[in-house]
Amino acid sequence: MTDIDKRLLIDTVTIQKTTGEKDGWGKEVFESPVTLRTVRFDRQYQVKGTKNNRKESKPSTLFVYPKYCPIVLDKTFENAIINDGEREYRVTSVVPVSYPHKQKVFCYEVECI
Repeated sequence: MTDIDKRLLIDTVTIQKTTGEKDGWGKEVFESPVTLRTVRFDRQYQVKGTKNNRKESKPSTLFVYPKYCPIVLDKTFENAIINDGEREYRVTSVVPVSYPHKQKVFCYEVECI
C-alpha cells in the first residue's frame, strides 16, 4: 500500500466514547471528548422518498491514519458520538485496514450515521 499524502487529511473532529453507564434518567454517559486532527471525514446526505414520505440519512465515513493521528480505535468506540463542528454522528462500526503482509494497521474506517 502506498502512503496517503498528509495534505489530503484536512478535517478535525471530536469523538466521545460511551462509558457503559447510565445516568439517573437512563441516558448513556460519555467520556470527555478527544480531538482527532489530520483525518479525512467523507460526509454524505441521502434523501429517499418524496414530500410526506421522506426519509433522510447521513451515512458517512471517517478515515483515521495512525501515522498522522496516533490513536487506537477498537470495538469500544461503537455507539460513540463524532462531532465535526456542524452535526453529530453516531458510530456504527470500526473497521481496521491492515497492510497486506504485515500485522500493522494502515488506517481505521469508522462508519457512522
